Amino acid sequence: MVITILSAIGFMLAVMSFMGGFRMVKKTDEYETFMHRLNGYMTIACYLTIAVLSIAKAPHASTIALWFLGLSLHGLKVLIARLGLAVRYGGYFGATLIITWFVVIFTHLPS
Repeated sequence: MVITILSAIGFMLAVMSFMGGFRMVKKTDEYETFMHRLNGYMTIACYLTIAVLSIAKAPHASTIALWFLGLSLHGLKVLIARLGLAVRYGGYFGATLIITWFVVIFTHLPS
């Protein structure tokens, strides 16, 4: 049950970060930048917490590999933003991260 609640919170943070990223590209405001980064850090914290709890429940190699794949997508998004390509490709990777959160939520829904 805890994983499901954390997944829902992480999804909401990811959506807020996605919208904040689009606003930040259009207008560089210190507050927008701060909120976008804060949402991103909180989203990664939720993701890592859920990953640790999930791997502790079922420590299979495939489970660990999939969690690291999702984490690498987050890292690739940050790399694209740091390289200055966020205007062109940031929206695509932001949408990909939201899809990964859908997968996390629906994988951990209680049956």
